[in-house]
Amino acid sequence: MSDDRNIPSSLSVLATLIVVTWRRLFRGRALWVSALIASLPVILTALLQGQDHNLEPIFVVMTLVLVLLPPMFVASSLGEEIEDRTTTYLWSRPIGRWTIVVSKLIALAPIAMVLVVGGGFLAFQIETGAPPPLRWVAATAGGSLAISVLAAGLSVLVPKYGMALSIVYMVVIDLIVGAMPASISNISITRHVREIGYMPAPHDVVQPAITMAVIASLWLVVALWRIRRLES
Repeated sequence: MSDDRNIPSSLSVLATLIVVTWRRLFRGRALWVSALIASLPVILTALLQGQDHNLEPIFVVMTLVLVLLPPMFVASSLGEEIEDRTTTYLWSRPIGRWTIVVSKLIALAPIAMVLVVGGGFLAFQIETGAPPPLRWVAATAGGSLAISVLAAGLSVLVPKYGMALSIVYMVVIDLIVGAMPASISNISITRHVREIGYMPAPHDVVQPAITMAVIASLWLVVALWRIRRLES
């Protein structure tokens, strides 16, 4: 008769994986590099001080930070776990494979979110003398989370090139498709971020928020489906 007391619960596994992920992050240089990238809107704003109050270049850099940081955190970490065969040990244990995807998102997505929102927040404050609108904060945070989930999906599909593929997807596909005046632009996360956070009020924010949530949910399903079928 097996002793169920030796089988860790899903919550304890998640907690352990989250702590391990944080330890690796804070011991490496990735966090400092990411913080530097997150500060780019602030640096640009400081350089443009004294000129006309044109937020467009700052918005462009904010968008660039938005599409870069989540893949750098989530896709790189998750892809390394799979490529380094750390998952082989984990999957030899009586735990759910989904825990590795969920733990990475719980551990890393909020950090990416804080860096992306924080850099933009400071840039807004410096340029306009006032904090950004709450809807911009919500749109940027939601977009960062959605891109994190997308990066997780792509890194499980193609672990070796997860980060690069995620960045290429966001820059080459998401941004370009989102700028198209056609219904296909609905698959673009950055388009919905713009509609929620940048469009002048009154503007419908419910529909783009729902669509962005659906996109993130589909990518999460892809990640969880694929992680169950990876060879150990």
